[in-house]
Amino acid sequence: MTNSATHKAIELAQQYIRAHLSEKITMLNLRNASGYSDRSLQLLFKRHFNKTPFEFIEEERLVLAYSLIKRHKSTKKTTDIALNVGFKHLGRFSVKFKARFGIHPSVLSKTS
Repeated sequence: MTNSATHKAIELAQQYIRAHLSEKITMLNLRNASGYSDRSLQLLFKRHFNKTPFEFIEEERLVLAYSLIKRHKSTKKTTDIALNVGFKHLGRFSVKFKARFGIHPSVLSKTS
C-alpha cells in the first residue's frame, strides 16, 4: 500500500460516510467505495484517526447532530435531528452525545 493509495482509500471512505450518514453504513459499503478490504480499512482508520471505521462514523454523526441542534434550535426537534443523522436508538444517541460534548442534546437545544 503506497501512501497516495492509502490517502485515496481514506478519502473515498470518508466521502462515502459523509454522503450517507443518515443511512446504515456497512463495511461492504466502505469496501465498495474505497476498493480496499475490510481489514485494510480497519487498519487505515486506526492509523489515521485512532478509531475504527464505525467509531469514525459515530463521531461524524455526533458532530453533525451538534451543529444541527445549535443551528435549528427553534425549528427542529432533537429527536428528528438524531434520526436524520443516522441514530436509530434515541437513548443511545443521548448517552453518546452527552459523553462526547458534556451536555445533553435537549439541554443544548435550549441554550442560547
